[in-house]
Amino acid sequence: AEAKRLLRESPGIMLVDDHVERSASVEEKLRDSGFEVISRLPSATGLLFQIEQHQPDLVLIDIQSPGRDVLESLSVVNHHNPRPVVMFSHEEDPAFIEQAVDAGVTAYLMDELNPDRVKPVIDLAIAQFKSYQSLRKALDDARTKLASQSVIEEAKQLLMAQRGISEDKAHKTLRTLSMDTNQSLPEAARSVINILGKPSNNAR
Repeated sequence: AEAKRLLRESPGIMLVDDHVERSASVEEKLRDSGFEVISRLPSATGLLFQIEQHQPDLVLIDIQSPGRDVLESLSVVNHHNPRPVVMFSHEEDPAFIEQAVDAGVTAYLMDELNPDRVKPVIDLAIAQFKSYQSLRKALDDARTKLASQSVIEEAKQLLMAQRGISEDKAHKTLRTLSMDTNQSLPEAARSVINILGKPSNNAR
């Protein structure tokens, strides 16, 4: 299924709609707009399984009463293999809306799915999703860099204390170890920390 997803020429959409006539009309509009509707479901039953089977590029949901199980399924998808999710719902409870966003819903609209307006909604959701994923990657990269710097600093402090050398010499020692063992600098630093017998909270 993942291979099919990569080979698609246009975005593949999973349409989950319990209104059969509207669903057919939406599918037609989507196809006219250049999207590929790879699955049309009358309910969200087994949603997680269906997403895993079809690997859609975007999930479009409009069901009368989206339950907690729907949000749980979307949360699993968002954690392991995120993709844009658009949800149309008349549920106005702020707590539910917050949970929906936390579960990975990219766009939450308190309205019913309108076949004539579905394309701009999808275009916006895809753009928002890409922007969010870029921000998330930048944040993850920053956290990784900070953790790596912390490990390197800890290893340098250990070398300085136990060998009585300068910070510059400790850094050069780490660099040499990194090249000799074909490890990254943070990996070499973790090795030093392990060898010198001081576990690091940052070396997980």
